[in-house]
Parts: sequence; C-alpha cells; structure tokens
Amino acid sequence: MAQEGLLAYLQRQGIISDADATRVEVERSRSPKNEESIIREMGLADDFSIVKAKSAIFNIPYVDLLETTIPESIIAEVPIDSLKKYKAVPFERDETSVKLAMLDPFDVQASQALQSKYPLNTRLITYITTEAGLNFVLDRRIGDVMSSEVTQALEDVDVPVQEISEDPNLISSIDLKNAPVARIVNSIMQYAVTSKSSDIHIEPMETRLRVRFRIHGMMTERLSLPKTLGPAVVSRIKIMSNLKIDEKRVPQDGRFQVKVKNIKVDVRVSIMPMIFGEKAVMRLLESDTSGITLESTGLRGNAYKIFLDALSVTNGIVLVTGPTGSGKTRTLACSLIKVNDPSVNIISLENPVEIRVPGVTQIQINNDVGLSFATGLRSVLRQDPDIIMVGEIRDQETAELAIQASLTGHLVLSTLHTNSAPAAIPRLLDMGMEPYLLASTIRVLAAQRLPRKVCAHCIQAVPVSPEELEALTKELASIKNFDLVKYTTQVITAKKMKAEDGSAVLKVPESGSDGKPVIYVYRGAGCDRCGGSGYSGRIGIFEVLDVTDKISRMIMENVTAQDIENEAKENGMITMIQDGYLKALEGVTTIEEVMRVSKE
Repeated sequence: MAQEGLLAYLQRQGIISDADATRVEVERSRSPKNEESIIREMGLADDFSIVKAKSAIFNIPYVDLLETTIPESIIAEVPIDSLKKYKAVPFERDETSVKLAMLDPFDVQASQALQSKYPLNTRLITYITTEAGLNFVLDRRIGDVMSSEVTQALEDVDVPVQEISEDPNLISSIDLKNAPVARIVNSIMQYAVTSKSSDIHIEPMETRLRVRFRIHGMMTERLSLPKTLGPAVVSRIKIMSNLKIDEKRVPQDGRFQVKVKNIKVDVRVSIMPMIFGEKAVMRLLESDTSGITLESTGLRGNAYKIFLDALSVTNGIVLVTGPTGSGKTRTLACSLIKVNDPSVNIISLENPVEIRVPGVTQIQINNDVGLSFATGLRSVLRQDPDIIMVGEIRDQETAELAIQASLTGHLVLSTLHTNSAPAAIPRLLDMGMEPYLLASTIRVLAAQRLPRKVCAHCIQAVPVSPEELEALTKELASIKNFDLVKYTTQVITAKKMKAEDGSAVLKVPESGSDGKPVIYVYRGAGCDRCGGSGYSGRIGIFEVLDVTDKISRMIMENVTAQDIENEAKENGMITMIQDGYLKALEGVTTIEEVMRVSKE
C-alpha cells in the first residue's frame, strides 16, 4: 500500500477542505515547491497540524518540547551552536541511547553530525517536534549560557581590571576583545537579541552594577554585577560605539551593529554621567523587515480599511499619534512596506532610522550639522518624491512644510505626540496651523498604544468581576448594534472550533449555574515560557479617525476635540479603549494591560 501524502492526510482529517486541496494540487503542478511548502505559504494548516501529520504518516514519534522537562546535563552535552545549526534538541538519555527532537528527522547530514558528538556506540532515536517547541528550548538554553558565561568571566576578573578601567590610556592598549569584560558585554548583547529586548540598561548603583532589559515594554532585572566592573563595562561599550573613553563628564551618543543567529541588529547607545558613575542605555533596532506587516500591528476591521484607503491616495497627510514607545514608528514602517513599489519614489526623514525598509530612501536627521526635519523636508521636495515620511512633527516649520508638501501632490506620513486621534487637531492649531489647511489636507488620524499579549501557553478563561463587567458595559455601550453577551459567546464558540489539543481555556462553559450567560476574559497563569508574567509579546490597540467632509467642516469651525470624537463615534469609530476591551474579550490582551497603557 502506497504511503499517504501530507495533503491527502490533512484533507482526510478535515484540516484542509477539498477546495483548498485542489488549489494546492494546481499550484504543485506549476511550481517546483513541495506540498508542505505550498500548504504553509497558503496558510491552510499551522505548524502543529503539519508536524502531527508527518508523525502519523512516517511513523515518527512526536514530542512536545514545550511540556518536556530536559535535564541540564543532557542538553549541555552538545554545543548550543550545533543545536541551532542542525535544529535539534536532545531531551532524554540513557547509557546506550539518546532521544533527539528534530524539525527534520530526515536530515541525514544533521543526524551524522550530532552522532559524532556522542560516544561511538550511542544510538540516536529521532523524534519530530514543532518549531515553537524547539525555539523555546534553544532560547532558554541561550539565557542559561549567558549566565554561565558571565559567571565564568567574573571568575577571570581580578583587581587589575579595576585599575585598567580608571586609566583610559591603558584601556586602549589592552586587547579587550578577549578580556573578561568583553565576554560579559557580548553575553548581555546575545541575551538581549534572543529575548527580543528593545532596550538594555546598565546602571551603576551604590553597591552594584544593575543590568536590566526592556522585554515586551516592561523593565526586567536579569543580572547584577560587582560595582567595580562598571567603568570597564561602559568603556567596552564606548569602544564598540566609537566614543571617547576618556570623556566621563558629558553625555555621549553612538551606535554599532551586532549579528546574532543571522539577525542583524543596530544598537543605538546613550552614555550619561550620574552620581555613581556612567549609565549606558542601548536601544536595539532590528534592521530585518521580514515578517513585518500592517496586519500584524493590530489594525483590523473598519479601522484597517480606513487606514489602508488613506495610504492609497496620492496626496494628503496621514498622522499616527501616541506617546514614546507606543509603536508609531513600526506602524509607519509597515505602511511604507505596504505602499513600497518600484513605480513610486518614497523618501523618509527619521531620527534615528530604526527600521530599514529596502527600496525606501531613508535619511538620518543630524541636528549637529543643521539637518533637521524642516531643512531635510525642504531638500526632499526637490528629490521628486511621491510619498514622504517625516519621523515626527514637532514644530511649526515642519508642520507647515508637511502641509505644503501634501497640497502639492505628495502623500505625507508622520507622527505626533498626543493622547488621542482627535487631540491631534488642537495640537496642530496650537502650532499655528490654519484650520482650513488642516481640513483640506489631513486624511486620517490614528492613535495607538502597545499592551502586552496574553501568553498563549498558559492562557486561562476567567469570569469577569462585577467591576470589570461594569467597565466593559459602560465603555462598549456606544458601539452601534453591539451585544456583549452575543460577542462573548461567539468568541468562545470560535475558540472551541479552533481547538486542536483540548486545552483548558477552550472548555469554558457558556452559561453559569443559574443558566445565564457568563462573560469571560482571559489571563495568563504564568509559565516558564513567559517567565511567570502571563504575557508574551505586544499588540497594538488603535483608534482610527476618518476625516470626512463633516469633520473637515468642524475643523474649519474650530470645534473641540471632544466634538470631533463624538462625530467620529457616530460614524462608527472604535476608540482605543474599546479596541483594547474587545481584544481582552477575545483573549488577546487583558483589561489591566489596556488600562495601564491608556494612562500613558
């Protein structure tokens, strides 16, 4: 009997419909790609379903590394670089055999290479696993390696390191590349990249050197070093950033680039003198734009359609508002990626250039040499642009030039620091802009925040408290034709239909003991994968204000931001808090997170 193919198996299991199976077969007939690649590209089955199918078809046992406890002694037998290269993890061992979880159990070269890491008579028993499980183990292992490397480096640090750090001339003559301090800094950088930190804070305190990482928007202390290492660590960072190591009285800014796991990351460095020494803050700016899409920002529904329609016009202004760290730059970068095409000339002015977009002319603002947003924008208009992105409108001159550019046939994208979308209008009026110019140029105003997402591995359904129910009912009441009970029931039904492993969160009842429907929200219980926080990753919550003809007239009449917001709600605008609450009802984030970020 011939072996069943992946497509046929998924079709028989009801994971892929007959119509979608036909689409795969058509694509397979005219493409050199295999069935699995096509199924993944079309998004017809997730990684878990495909891996389980391959396990059944080829009779290869499956192991869930997310639920497997691996002894340190087993995983430490093979260098972490080899495990990453061959996409494999040993998870169980006895005297004669090793159980090995692999993404591709048929990779003979990988199996042979890993076989050489063990004694000659050791038998490898291969299992298949998911990419999420494999990456979880490897990322945790990298964190352990950082701790062990730092500990080992600290053992190598002796008194001369303190003496060296106080003598800048002596530092420059030392090979810091191989010094213990360099190994400590390298380990910190590697951990920051693999944990997807946005910032690293190295802070001298009264008795120690504190190292904190901003992960998913929250500061977390992960390392504490002897205070005597502070000057040496900062000097190492200065050398990497091309800064003056003998200057300790004034702030310094620099940048360098690191590469970890084939990921190139630009690092922006700020050195600031303080009472206990110099504090170093490094912002990690990932230059890889693969996987960054406008859809992934959290924009959806009518708000997404309005925003997308504004990007398709040839003139006007699209403004994204919010405080620092709310995701404005990423949203604009995703917008540029969406409209990027060889037929249009796109130029951006940024300070700094955080996300590099291939095909877009990105200009770094440098106020020290007179290249400000205003002067840069003046020159950019002579470069025949179709679309212009201005990192931030912060003064009257930049605002006037942006309006002039939009009036002369350019689409202008920019950001503004306001708390809500309607509040952008009085902010621009306060800068001295004429109401009639704003009314005729602004297409869309969007405001956003970045709450943390509930960890998908420890998510739990929790009935709402009376206080939460009151807040939900009051806030969502203004949404036209919205039924809280019906919406919650639809969410639960959708989760049950999507269930693949019967997890506890999908078994919530739809009614209480009194027979009345129960409103559920979702929280993370805390697990190893989210560091016990219950959160993993961040998602945007948005309000998108479409500047209709009536709102344009209201702007010309100098009405208040509240009046503009009321009119936008009448037109169907979902406010930022409403969007957050809807995502909390869907298990994307929590009410606490929505309230936390909305206060920013």
